[in-house]
Amino acid sequence: MKSIWWRMLGWQLILLLLMSFFPGAALAAEKADVTLEQAIRLVKENFDIPAGFTKFESSYNSYDNRSLWSLNWSAPEEPGGNFSAQVDARSGEIINMRLWQYEQRTPEQGLQLPLISATEAREMATELVKRLLPQRLTELKLLPAEDQLVPLNPYDRVTYSVRWQRVVNGIPVEGDGVTVDVLGDKAQIVGYYLNWTEADFPAPEGAISQQQARQVFEDNEMLKLQYFLADIRPLAEAGEKKQPQLVYRLYHPSNGVIDALKGEPLQLEDGMWLRDGGLGGMGEAVDMAQKSMANGGAPVPLSPEELQEIERTAKLISQAEAIAAFKKWVEVPAYLTLSNANLMADWQEPETRIWNLSWHNEQAEAGQIRYLSGRVNAVTGELMAFDLYYEPADPSKPGSLDREKAQKMAESFLKQVQPQRVGQVELDKNYVSDWDPQPLKQGENPRMQRFNYHRVVNGLVFPSNGMNIAIDTVAKRVTSYGLSWQNLNFPAPKGLLTVRQANDAFLAERPLTLTYTQVYAPNKPAQMRLVYQPTVAPGKPFFELIDAKNGQPLDWQGKPLAQQPQAYRFNDIEGHFAAKEINLLGQAGIFGEYGDAFHPDEKITTVSLLRAMLMANEGVWAINELTDEQILKRARERKWLQEDLAAADTVNRETLAKFMVRMLNLERAAAIENIYKVPYADSGEFSQGSLGYVALTWGLGIIRGDGNNFVPEHPVTRAEAAVALVRALANK
Repeated sequence: MKSIWWRMLGWQLILLLLMSFFPGAALAAEKADVTLEQAIRLVKENFDIPAGFTKFESSYNSYDNRSLWSLNWSAPEEPGGNFSAQVDARSGEIINMRLWQYEQRTPEQGLQLPLISATEAREMATELVKRLLPQRLTELKLLPAEDQLVPLNPYDRVTYSVRWQRVVNGIPVEGDGVTVDVLGDKAQIVGYYLNWTEADFPAPEGAISQQQARQVFEDNEMLKLQYFLADIRPLAEAGEKKQPQLVYRLYHPSNGVIDALKGEPLQLEDGMWLRDGGLGGMGEAVDMAQKSMANGGAPVPLSPEELQEIERTAKLISQAEAIAAFKKWVEVPAYLTLSNANLMADWQEPETRIWNLSWHNEQAEAGQIRYLSGRVNAVTGELMAFDLYYEPADPSKPGSLDREKAQKMAESFLKQVQPQRVGQVELDKNYVSDWDPQPLKQGENPRMQRFNYHRVVNGLVFPSNGMNIAIDTVAKRVTSYGLSWQNLNFPAPKGLLTVRQANDAFLAERPLTLTYTQVYAPNKPAQMRLVYQPTVAPGKPFFELIDAKNGQPLDWQGKPLAQQPQAYRFNDIEGHFAAKEINLLGQAGIFGEYGDAFHPDEKITTVSLLRAMLMANEGVWAINELTDEQILKRARERKWLQEDLAAADTVNRETLAKFMVRMLNLERAAAIENIYKVPYADSGEFSQGSLGYVALTWGLGIIRGDGNNFVPEHPVTRAEAAVALVRALANK
């Protein structure tokens, strides 16, 4: 659902931009019910436009049976700013508003804490919606507050997004509703977006029940057991070998959407979519390396890694051999010139080397190949991929092969190129790409047909590997081919959930929900349809995968969503002296070791404090997956941790002061001890070299001891650490 709201916002902003570029697109002959003057007054009565925004422009636009006034105020002088709004020229409703004001922010300003809470922001937004849309309120449902992560740095500002879902006949309308954005540190509304579809809504009478929809979901096997391999592991350790995992995945042409009136998977016709993206031989290279001399003829010393690489590359085929292997399967016309040849490691398997080859002829005539590229395995000479481009002699000519005949041609080529592997793949029937740039008449075939074949292991599909191929059905030739086939260890499909258990787990998190959604088609009016679709709760992350062994929802890295950074609402800090600071850190996704509990009076450990400090400075996403050892290592690299402390050791007040000063990059100042005085009676108990740290944390208001004494050996609690961290960030 979250992605839908963002798309809604994105399209509105794009539309506003386009209409500002093309004001002449308005239907000048049409008379608006709301005048420009009235539209301006409506906006100024409901929103405060900054005094410096003196430049004003307007345009009137009509599209899709709608008429809009687009109003724009901007600041003519630096540093600039913009306030834009749209008003429905017929009803007088304000459709959207966006405010952007430049504000110079520097690290010296420190952390700007929100002036208002998420609850207060919801109150501001609710008052606005009640004022602007009194006639719409009966069809608006306020969505639960999202636990959005709050940034803790001088540059990013806290913006609360408050959302309403449109509901018709008790059924949510996908993409319709209201969003209000409130800037937390200014207590200011900076965005308002209304999306409201005028359409005929099918009556819900006659719709199948949720239980019947589930039966359709199960009967059509919409959840598939597969092998899954994440393409990107940004935090993977060097040398880590990615391995497939067993998942159940939502995998069906309908994407789980069920026609609620017909009781079958939603079938969309073609084009329709739902509302909501020159080297020599390697032997020669080794010989030259062996002959290389320096220091009076002594061999240059080589590391074991360098020797290993030399040994590996000695086994590779030469450029000429790679070209010959390529030409075995792909004809390279004489009028093409070799423009590039390079040897590189394969991005999926770095230990594998690939020859990348390309030819071109910019002057090629229509029907002749202009560009040709390919990839050849530098060890085996296996054709990994090729792609050719040419301008068709007659672009309007339809294809002479239907999809079935094109598939036979594709599979005939694959059997020649991959005789062993072609029996280990199956056609992806979910993927049908027969798009043609020219409009097709009834019965005509598209000029290009594409096919994807997925690798099958232990009887299960592995979509990350396989083959793809494209057929020009006019020229009756293969125009592209690609192979992805990794050497991996596949876990045996044992100890897995049954399909029934997987459906239970999946639909518990994404229940089939009766929803109105629009179906679009080219050159046709959109239709409102009544469907059941597996829906993620508002504010929860979207997913399509669950672990095949325990049913946990997984992200696209194959990791449990429960381990993703999230905002915390701690349940054990009400009335605590540090509740405000703890709440702020919880909203930032920090100190989540105990989930929704904080344990404020527990002694803080070294690794817990350093993890919180790193998260506050580098962001929770960058730190979330680091182990305790990695946290300590990074803290030492930053020179925050200089003491001999283990991860589980507790932190005393003196060490806390050192951590905070080092985080603020003030250690050089702390080292000049003879300039400091502190108001503590126990200053004689400080460790040697600690006075500057204690003085700076007192002067900056970060740590104040018990008022009279600093008590350097006092074991710091989690609550005390949270307060010190927030105060330090405010000085950053």
